[in-house]
Amino acid sequence: MQNFSGSGSPVRSPAFGFKNHLSGRITNLEPRRSSSAIKPSHIHGDSLPQNPVFVPIGYNRHGWETTRLPEDTDLRRYQGEDLRAAPRIAVVANDAIGNFVVSTPLLQMLKERFKPFALDYYGGARTWELIENSDLIDYGYPLHGAPPNETAKAIAERTDDGSYDLIVNLEWTAYAKTCTAMLSHHETFICGPSFGRGGRADLEMPGDDRGDLWRDQEWISEDLTRKYPYLRSGFIGEIFCRLAYLEGDVPRYRLPSKIPAQSIPDVLIATAASLPDKLWAPESWIQTLNWLKDKGISVGLIGAPPARQQEFWKGNSVEDDLVAQGLVEDLRGVFSLPEVVGALERSKAVFSVDNGVMHLAAGTQTPIVGLFRYGIHRLWAPPAHELTVLTPAPDDVVATITATDAIAALGNALKIG
Repeated sequence: MQNFSGSGSPVRSPAFGFKNHLSGRITNLEPRRSSSAIKPSHIHGDSLPQNPVFVPIGYNRHGWETTRLPEDTDLRRYQGEDLRAAPRIAVVANDAIGNFVVSTPLLQMLKERFKPFALDYYGGARTWELIENSDLIDYGYPLHGAPPNETAKAIAERTDDGSYDLIVNLEWTAYAKTCTAMLSHHETFICGPSFGRGGRADLEMPGDDRGDLWRDQEWISEDLTRKYPYLRSGFIGEIFCRLAYLEGDVPRYRLPSKIPAQSIPDVLIATAASLPDKLWAPESWIQTLNWLKDKGISVGLIGAPPARQQEFWKGNSVEDDLVAQGLVEDLRGVFSLPEVVGALERSKAVFSVDNGVMHLAAGTQTPIVGLFRYGIHRLWAPPAHELTVLTPAPDDVVATITATDAIAALGNALKIG
């Protein structure tokens, strides 16, 4: 667990990114030189040149302005190659809290293997407090949340003095694939989804067993480790590491933590989730919380501020009902994300549906009871020994998990009858 205090706060950029010890551009290293490097050759004419090695970059009153590119300009697939010393690496990811957390084993293993000069993270506004306070990240940018025109400028600035040696993209969205390609140079290795030559189609996945896994996408399959023997588990955090050709033990989550100023209840719960089928039945929450109340155990509700929660998550009406009934202390929006981690560390147990809070808790030593969709648990339940996983029957939904089962699991976590 990484401890964070205000004295170690990174310096914010005047734009949307931030820097720790690095400037906005990738500097302090000699720019890559190659006989095939892109060399501008400004040519003006009345019509678009037909030679395929000339690519238009704009049109003004003098005609088309072009830049000369190498004939083979498709991007390069990464297949486990060694990189040069002190390489520049970027990771592109979704900005859901859980997605950030499950990427931290990958960040640790990239740092361990390559000792990069710069490890940059293109995430989003929702996880910004984790990004800017993480000791795993040298430069961060809220790709999901910043205006796209500002993103284009940030990419140009960050890559102006040199290109990335490796980009690992963990997202399939068109925007993530576009930005991955924009961050790339024709000598950059790319791992994960990206657009390819000219942005007209996807860059083909590699023709090996990692490419097979990217193409498969049936990652909740029970026989995933049999189909892909290089996987030790079906956990998504490990999958990301193996897809990047990283070997060895997969480390635990590593998260920034800050001690909250106020006292923390015995048990912290999180009831909201990104999808309706992740939610637990309101009556089950009430039954379980009444049991905790009867045992004299205090409970705090963790989540986003109610107004913001409605934008990204489901289940705010259940939260409001639990607060109104006096079953929980309302801590929604009270803490920064590093403080949420600190609060989870100091609680006696965490009880949550499959959401970002559950993943943050799995980065601590606190006992957790997590409610997961059947099958999805194989992919998203972290292999933390502190986590007790509850699932419904194979064809049922999370709401059918009984309060009786949850109470038994919480009793074991709290060591009470």
